[in-house]
Amino acid sequence: MPVPVIVLNFGHSVLRSLDDYTNAASEIYRHYRQGQNVVAVTSAQGDQSDILMAEARRVGPEGRAKNLPELIQLGERRSAALLALALERIGAPAFVRQARDLGLKAKGTYTDAELVGLDTDQLLQDLKDHDIVVMPGYVGIGEKDRPVLLGQGGADLTALFVAQQINAPALLLKDVDGVYARDPKQAGDSPERYTQISWDDMAKTAGPLIEPKALGFAKKHEQSFRLGKPGIPLYTEIGPKTANLSLPPKVKKLRIAMMGCGVVGGGIFRRVEAHKDRFEIAKIMVRNVEKYIDQGYSPDLLTTEFADLEASKPDIFVDVSGGIEPALSHSKAMIANGVHVVSANKQAIAAGGRSLVNSAAAKGVQLLFSASAGGGMPVLEMCKRELGRITRVQALLNGTTNFMLGEISKGRSYEDALAEAQEKGFAEADPSGDVNGADAAAKIRLVALLGFDEEISLESIPCDTIENFAPSGPPKGAIKRIATLWKDSNGFSSRLELKDLSLNNFIAQADGEEAHAIFDFDDGDQYRIRGKGAGRWPTTESVMADLYDISALNL
Repeated sequence: MPVPVIVLNFGHSVLRSLDDYTNAASEIYRHYRQGQNVVAVTSAQGDQSDILMAEARRVGPEGRAKNLPELIQLGERRSAALLALALERIGAPAFVRQARDLGLKAKGTYTDAELVGLDTDQLLQDLKDHDIVVMPGYVGIGEKDRPVLLGQGGADLTALFVAQQINAPALLLKDVDGVYARDPKQAGDSPERYTQISWDDMAKTAGPLIEPKALGFAKKHEQSFRLGKPGIPLYTEIGPKTANLSLPPKVKKLRIAMMGCGVVGGGIFRRVEAHKDRFEIAKIMVRNVEKYIDQGYSPDLLTTEFADLEASKPDIFVDVSGGIEPALSHSKAMIANGVHVVSANKQAIAAGGRSLVNSAAAKGVQLLFSASAGGGMPVLEMCKRELGRITRVQALLNGTTNFMLGEISKGRSYEDALAEAQEKGFAEADPSGDVNGADAAAKIRLVALLGFDEEISLESIPCDTIENFAPSGPPKGAIKRIATLWKDSNGFSSRLELKDLSLNNFIAQADGEEAHAIFDFDDGDQYRIRGKGAGRWPTTESVMADLYDISALNL
C-alpha cells in the first residue's frame, strides 16, 4: 500500500521572516509523523519578489523581458532551500527539487503562464526515496526550456496543480486559520467562520486569500482543498458546497511545568517562548538555580523543588531530565493530579511501562513520549498507529552510536569518535547508556509496548556493546547496531546486535546521527521511515509536536 501524500503550500504571509521557516518545518513534521509523505511548495519570503522586481526594473529592458523569470524565481528557490535547511535541523528528511527536475511544464507568456504537465513518476519516486520533497512555487518551464512565471497566486496554483496530478489532498497555509465572514484581524467581536465554502462563494467572500487563477483551476477540475494556518488544526474546506457559519473554537493557552533545562530543555524553552499565544512556561525545576539565572532565565521561573512545579498549576508536565527516578515518581504524581505528561525520558517511561500508560488513560490525560525514541524519526507514532498489524521492526534507535560507528568505520579510534559525539551534543558526559546498549534497550521496550503490546524487561533483550569497538578489518558494507523486534509462531522476541550490512540495505544508508526503521506488516506490506536520531533540535521538535497535539485537543 503506498504511503499517503499531502501537498502543503506556504504562502508569503506565513514566510515573513527567518523564524517562520522553523514554524513551517514544524508543520511539515507534524504531518510526516502522522504517516504522510509531504510535498511542500514555497512562496517567496515576505516582499522578496517585490525587491527582485525592483532590481529587474533598474537593470532590465522596458516591457516584455524574457529573462525576468530567471531573477524572480530566486525568491521561491531561496525559500525552498531555507525550508529544507529548517527541516534538516529538526531531523526531518527533506529533498529540494526544482521545476525543471520535476518536468513542471507551462505554456503562455513569460510572466503569466499556465501549468500543463508534471513528471509524476519522478515526484513519486522522490517521495519514496526521501519522504519529504520541497519545491518552489510560482515557476514552470516553458517553451525552449525557459523558466516562466505563473502570475498572481502562482504558488497556490503550483500546489493545487501538483496535488491534482498525483491525486493528493492540498492544504494552503496562510496567516488565518480558515475563511471568515469578515477579516478576523479587524476590530470588534470575533467574526463567524466557514467550515466549508464553495469555490464561487470563496471568490465573493474572501477572494484576496486565494488569487482567481488558482481558485479557477480548482473549480474547473472540481478539486476540493483546505485552507488554514500553520500549527492550528482548524481548516476551511473549499469545494462544491457552503456550510453554515459558526464561531470558531478558542485556543486555550496551556501552562507548562518543566523538569530539566539542559541542551534539549533550553531548546524547548526557546520554542515555547516563541509561541506565547499557545503556551506559557509556569515553572522549571533544575538542580542549580544560580547557573540558569546566569544564563538569563528569570529567577521567578526557577525552582529546585517538585512541590513548586505542582503549585504552579500546570496543564502539561514536560520531563527532559534523565534517569528513572525521581522522574517516574514525578510523572505519576502529575498524572494523578490530572496533568498531561510529555516526556523525553526513555528510561523513566520504559520503567513505568503499561502501568503508567494505563494510569494516564484512567485519569483522562495524555501521556506522550515521542521524543524518548527515534529523535526526529517518528518511530513510536508509527507503532501507535499500526498496532495489531506489525510483525517485525528493524531500527536504528540510537543516533549517537550510529554516528560513532560511522566514524570508527572511517578509521578513527573509539576514543576520538566518542569525543566528537560528545562535542556535537549527541553523547552525554557519561556515554555508558549509549555505548553499552541500555539507551537503545529502553527504546526497544517502548517499541515493544506500543507496537506489539508486549511488556518486556531490560534483562530479556540481548545487547551488543560498542564500548572500545574496533573492526577487525574493512567493513564489507556499513556496520550498524540494529534493534530488531518480531512476533511469529514462537511468540515475541527482540535483540540489539552489531551487523555489517550491504550498502543496498535501507538501514545501512543512515549516515551520521541519522536513524532509519523498517516496519513489516501482517499483510505483507512494508513501510520505511527516517530522521535524525540524536541532537538537540530533533528531540526538541518531537516534544513540541507532542505539545501541539495536546493543544489541538483543547481547541
